[in-house]
Amino acid sequence: MTKYEYILRQFSKTNKKNYENYVVTRIWHRLDSLDYKFVTQQYVLRANGKYALTDMYFPQCKIHIEVDESHHQFNVTNDKIRENDIVNITGHEIIRVDVTKGVEDINLQIEKIIEMIREKRVHMKDEFVAWEPNLEVSTATYIEKGYIDRKDNVAFKRESDAINCFGVNYKGWQRGGAKHPREEGVHIWFPKLYKNGLWDNSITDDEEIIYEKSMEDSKVDSHIDEIITYRDKKRIVFARVKDSLGEVMYRFMGEYHLNIYETKAQRRLVWERKKTRVRTYACNLPETT
Repeated sequence: MTKYEYILRQFSKTNKKNYENYVVTRIWHRLDSLDYKFVTQQYVLRANGKYALTDMYFPQCKIHIEVDESHHQFNVTNDKIRENDIVNITGHEIIRVDVTKGVEDINLQIEKIIEMIREKRVHMKDEFVAWEPNLEVSTATYIEKGYIDRKDNVAFKRESDAINCFGVNYKGWQRGGAKHPREEGVHIWFPKLYKNGLWDNSITDDEEIIYEKSMEDSKVDSHIDEIITYRDKKRIVFARVKDSLGEVMYRFMGEYHLNIYETKAQRRLVWERKKTRVRTYACNLPETT
């Protein structure tokens, strides 16, 4: 997908929301730089299990923009609780735009936001990585870096793209997981972290623990015994998710290790995150299926 196609699809999500559309499009055009990636209607899971959608999000700068229309004046307390939830979970910054005071005032607020985003880029120095859609999902990008880090919000389009970060060169892969090509005792896993088919999987709000359990009660204990006895106890996790445009992606979550004591106590597999950065490996082998 080109930048142009991406931008148009993001704008299309606000075209029936007049105030939001004005703020989002003006911020983007006033920034006047294709180095910035933005997301409209960014999904954020809150601590209470509910979710929030922020109006505009700049992932490189970790800044969310919220457009406050007149009805927000009657929901100040709820908005504050919602904002605190987002800040506490993500560590990101939220900037609010009051659109009840006229276009001149709105434009002044937007100019301050533009200045803030530009200043943040300057302060980030080399940590700011210019937006390149193809590089974001390229295996080569992370092999060259030598690692994948959770803070970089890495997601791949295909399972094979993720596996190829670890020293192989597969054309395709759709098996839900694979043994690590270079590290003993490590499995690469592509779970759906919600009830699906015969599995009841979930992840805690802080993403530190993943729970895995068969929904066939007769198979719960045998599955646990098999994992404890014969399978790898470490998993590099790429969770199956949908991105802001509804496309399936495999998002890096970290390396999780099996907690055998809690697994037996809870009668479900308990995977605890131990690493948020894992090593990548180059491969000089020809493509394989």
